[in-house]
Amino acid sequence: MSIKLQLALLLASLLTTVFVTFCVVRFKMNVKYGIVWILWALIILFLSIFPFILIGFSDLLGVQTASNTVFLITIFLAYALSFYLFMKISKQNDEIKNLTYEVAKLSKEIKEKNRNE
Repeated sequence: MSIKLQLALLLASLLTTVFVTFCVVRFKMNVKYGIVWILWALIILFLSIFPFILIGFSDLLGVQTASNTVFLITIFLAYALSFYLFMKISKQNDEIKNLTYEVAKLSKEIKEKNRNE
């Protein structure tokens, strides 16, 4: 792995950690989602400090260069994160639908109670 790639990974991991921490504090980002990004940044930091792990993983996967392995891992993690977020959206849509039914039911009960008084 070239020194340029190591420095780029190191810089990217540090910037990601700072940015995510800023978003958690300033914009009240949910901490559990911030932790995912900080863990990813720490993994990138670890791989930039110990490049032989990334090179070994590249050889194991049959990928020519370590930078391509970084791209491959990033694409996989983006795909997994996207799937997770779609699962969360689906669950929240169901919850919103249930809450809408509950609000309509309670509203109807209140209107009926006001008519009876």
